[in-house]
Amino acid sequence: MFSKTKTKKGECITTLDKKVHDALLAMYDTPDPNNPKFKIQGYDKDHAERTTRIVLMAAQKMNVNARYLPDFEVASLLHDIGRVGIDPELFGKIFRLAQEHNLPVRITDIRLAHPEISDSKASDFYLKLISPILVDNGIQITSKVIDHINMRMAHKERLSATIRKLKPQLNNLKITIKPWMKKVILFYYYPQLMKNESKEVHKLGMLLVACENFEAYNNRRRGRDYYCREKESLKDAFDKIKKFKDNGLISGQVLKVLQDLTIEGDLDNIIKESRGIPQNVPLPREDIVFKKHLKTILR
Repeated sequence: MFSKTKTKKGECITTLDKKVHDALLAMYDTPDPNNPKFKIQGYDKDHAERTTRIVLMAAQKMNVNARYLPDFEVASLLHDIGRVGIDPELFGKIFRLAQEHNLPVRITDIRLAHPEISDSKASDFYLKLISPILVDNGIQITSKVIDHINMRMAHKERLSATIRKLKPQLNNLKITIKPWMKKVILFYYYPQLMKNESKEVHKLGMLLVACENFEAYNNRRRGRDYYCREKESLKDAFDKIKKFKDNGLISGQVLKVLQDLTIEGDLDNIIKESRGIPQNVPLPREDIVFKKHLKTILR
């Protein structure tokens, strides 16, 4: 289990050397096409780093088996590596138009609306659905557009291709992406892959889903770029995560751990970072009230 070393409020017990940690996050960066000597900072890099801090705090509370922790930390840091090279403006345009025209925006939505379409054919099917809408809005169907659709609708294949490309760098760090780690990363979109895995690995998949969505629904930059959100709130974040529990994607225990961390204030600094709130400024009053409400109903 985790070491019983006492940590300060809001800290987590990391299992990786800082150089390895930083090298993994650097994998989100891409060469600047206008100047290959420079790198464009990966859009999902900060989200992945904050998600991992939440994951490690939650894993500590859930007494995750220590033998999984180094690999789980790697999986958490790389959980969005399948979207490396993302153009947030293009990605946002594609899926905002999809929402406006009541089209699915995730592969899980395609499964519900079109169960006859296999996962392997989902991206091609989606491209046919959305192409007329994109063209009508001045977006030509280029290889870049197709690649951005694949980031969501063929996420499993794109993740595998990205990991293959990164294999020399991972080998230099003495890191192997094990099959169960990929299943944990893919659990949000492909929960069926977890079918024959152990309860402990299943728990890791649920933890990552809950924690990365908690960060995403508090992430001001993502909210503006992808979802046309005008503000973020703890209530909205937990309303979304509770739906995962109601749908069986995460357990009540995972939800409770995230709620406890929030009540105790352990996530306050991360929430402020995600929303661009200075650390010396308190959370908005509505969030403070919501935390008190959570405490009342849970304790």
